[in-house]
Parts: sequence; structure tokens; C-alpha cells
Amino acid sequence: MNSSNQKEKNIDYEFIIIGAGISGIGAGIELRKNNMNSFLILERGEDLGGTWRDNIYPGIACDIPSIAYSFSFELNPNWSSMNPPGSEILEYIRHCATKYNISQHIKYSKNVDSIQFDAKDNTWITTLKDGTEYISRFVISATGVFGDPKYPNIEGLDSFNGKIMHTARWDKNYDIKNKRVAIIGTGASSVQVVPSICHDVSHLTVFQRTPSWVIPRSHIEFTPKIRRAFNKFPFLQKISRSFLELLMELSTLYSVNHQRLKMPSFSTEGGIQKKQEQSSRLKRHIARQVDNPEDVEKLTPNYGLGCKRPTFSDQYLKAFNQKNVSLVTSPIKSITQDGVMCDDGEEHKIDLLILSTGFVTQEPGSSPSFSVHGLNGKELGTFWDKNRFQAFNGVSVPDFPNFFLTSGPYSGGYNWFTMLDTHVKYIIRCVKEVKKRNATYIEVKSISNDKYFELMQKKSSHSVFQSENCIKSNSYYRDKHGDFSLPAPFTPMWRSLRLKFGSLDSFYFKT
Repeated sequence: MNSSNQKEKNIDYEFIIIGAGISGIGAGIELRKNNMNSFLILERGEDLGGTWRDNIYPGIACDIPSIAYSFSFELNPNWSSMNPPGSEILEYIRHCATKYNISQHIKYSKNVDSIQFDAKDNTWITTLKDGTEYISRFVISATGVFGDPKYPNIEGLDSFNGKIMHTARWDKNYDIKNKRVAIIGTGASSVQVVPSICHDVSHLTVFQRTPSWVIPRSHIEFTPKIRRAFNKFPFLQKISRSFLELLMELSTLYSVNHQRLKMPSFSTEGGIQKKQEQSSRLKRHIARQVDNPEDVEKLTPNYGLGCKRPTFSDQYLKAFNQKNVSLVTSPIKSITQDGVMCDDGEEHKIDLLILSTGFVTQEPGSSPSFSVHGLNGKELGTFWDKNRFQAFNGVSVPDFPNFFLTSGPYSGGYNWFTMLDTHVKYIIRCVKEVKKRNATYIEVKSISNDKYFELMQKKSSHSVFQSENCIKSNSYYRDKHGDFSLPAPFTPMWRSLRLKFGSLDSFYFKT
């Protein structure tokens, strides 16, 4: 028996996947497709689903058209609408886990504390909060970016005598009817919550720091006839998906990289002008939807379209026409025992405080939420904190061998499934090369990572995010270093071609 085989005998699993959301399930499916069945998925929750398991607030729905929001190999012909509720998406994830035999690989209530690379055996030691350890050859971090809710740092938050809940930790047993409610935040979650609860509460106060661009969305139902057609003729849905993917590809090119375009028919100046025209149309839309001129002014962003995550609703703006809905833009001074105190001296007395303040996305201790100890004393979160967020092809980081991210820095796009499909196939490609070389170790070269990071900086510098308008948007896309390291500054097609055909000479391989 050679040394490589001996080492394989000393591991518990070839792969440890951390997270059983869309990313973890997708990674597991891809492993099984390639006959790599020695893997364990560790999930800190009591069920699979990730973001779609945790977020159950009123009105939660998918912003991405459902025809495209699925694994390319497992289309769902039974969506109820173009933007189905979160419960349908969770059911779809469960369906995929069952159909592709992933459920048997998942262990629940397993909260990872740290992972440590063992250079002697080229293995990872994954340690849980309860002290349990697993040894694996590879680790795939599939924790996503919307796992841990972000709580605002507001004086007196702990002193409030009423009910407090974050949208990502919604208490479905709490009855909101006839309650005085306040919601802090006006991002994607708030845009869905506000119109869903405003008719049931006695009064709703919306505290806004920065308004969001709200793009009109018509609710398109899939009739039984359409669903039967998708079931009987799957190619119809495939064609529809391809068309929507093309639209999203063009949207990425337009909304993110429009300043880079050099075509005669669509110059840089033309791209900016067209975006300004679209912003003007949305401004007119706000004025048509909202009756109060003061609220119109408050709800109109003063930054460029595309700087923040877009929101979609045909009911949010109209909610402010109700007599029991108030919009407050005075900064919050503190939370009192009875409500919210603003800088203007007014105290808003409430029974329920809803925190729609997003997620911990790019702070130390997030994405992943556990410590990752690689070579040369490096810890991943500390490395990013000191050296800026970076990962080669969004997947690998120098000094962290045999470790892969499903959604590293500069990866975010319109459709999570499109990004994930490309990344997990690339991870499998890397692992196959390891096996082909009879190796036990793969690590991206620092020089390759540095060149890629320079490329990301260059692409980002020409994107909409670095425009003067975007700096004023208070976008969570922007990290502490001033980089817009969450969204991808390129199109999904660019990513796909690079990861599918790019050379693997950017990695070290060792036996």
C-alpha cells in the first residue's frame, strides 16, 4: 500500500461540506455525479435550506424569475408564479436533496467552530463547537453570504420592553394584528415586509436611512395550463430559462459594466445617459405611486441605479399612501423602553420593533462564520481583514490548500444558481486534477492570486460601483477597505468561460 492510500485510510471523509443551503446541496449533488461519494455535510441548523429556511417573514419571495432560479439540471415545472414565495423555494431545495440522495449525507445541529490544516497529512481537521472532530482531505465552505443577521448598533436596544425580531429570525407565533409596529431599514426584505403587514397593524412606522430604487414588478401567475405544458414539454422551460439567463447576462453587462463599453452604438457616455434615463423613469414612477410630495422626495434615491441591490415591488410605494403608515428619515438617536427616539426629539411609541438591517456579509467572523487556519500561521478572516478580500476565481486562497469557497470575494451575481453551478464544477475540475496527478494537495499560487486580484481591482474600478454616485448609497456591497468585493465585476459568461477553460497551472500540486 502506497503512502497516499495509507493517508486516505486515516480520514473520516474525503470531503467535508459546511452548510446545507443551496450551495451545500449543489456541491453534494456535483460530487455524487462524479462518483465522489465520501462526503459529509455539516449543518448548524435543524433542517436544510439555509437562507430560505431561516427567512420566513411575511411577503418573502424570490426576486429572480423562478424559471431561472433553479439548478440547470433540475428545472421545476411547478412554480406557482414568476416570483414564488419562499416556502416554494425551500420545498424545491428539499426535493433536490431527496432526489439526488443528498439527505443521507447531512448531519444537523453541527456547528463548526474551526478548521485547521494539518501539513503532515495534507488533511483538514474540522472541529465542532461541542468538541467533535472530523478529518477530511478537502473542505468546501458553502455557508453563503446571508447566514447571520446583522443587528444595528443603536443605544438602548436591549432596554426595549416590547417585542424585537430581525426579519431573518421572524417569530411566526407573534400576532402583529393591531400592534404599533416600527421597522428599521428599507432594503430588499423591508420592501417585501411593509406591504405585507401594513393592513394588519394599527400603525406602521418605517425608519429609513437610505432609500432604495424600487423597480415595478408585475405578479405573473403560472396557470395550471402553463405548468402542464412545462411538465409535458420540458424543452419549453429550458428555452424560457435560456432566454431569461440571456436577459440577466445583458443586465449584468448594463448595470455593472456599462462604463466599460466601447462600442460605437453604445458608448461609455451613452451607457451613462441611458442609465440616467432609466433613473428618471423610476423617479416618475415614485411620484405616480406616492401621494404625499414630501414622501416622494424622501423615497427618491440620490445615488445611481445599480449601486445597491435592486428591490422589486408593485405594492411597497403604495403602502405609504395608507393613513396608518409613516415614513421617518430623522436619524435614530436611541431605543427607549417604549419605542424609538429620533434626533429631532420625537419618540415613536411601539409594541413591535422589526429589524430589517441585513446580514453580516464582509465583517470578520462571517462568510465563513468559523475560523480557518491554513499554512504559515494564517487565519482566513484575519488575512482578509488585513489584506482586503480576495480569492482566486472566487474559490481558492493562497496558504489554504484543499480548501474551496463556493462564493468567495467578487463572486456575487444576479442568479446564485448560475454562479454556484460554475464554481462547483470548477472545484470538481480541480479535485479531478489532484487525483489525476496522484496528489493529495492543491493550493493556488500567490502570484496567480495576486494577478487575479489586480484584475478584479481593474474591473471594479470601471464598474458602476466605483462611480461617485455609488459612494453615497451605503451599500453592503462595499467592504471596510472601500472595495466593492461582494458583487462580481464581470458577466456570468465571463466567469463560466474562464473557470471551464482556464489553465490549472495556477495551482501547486503535491503528493
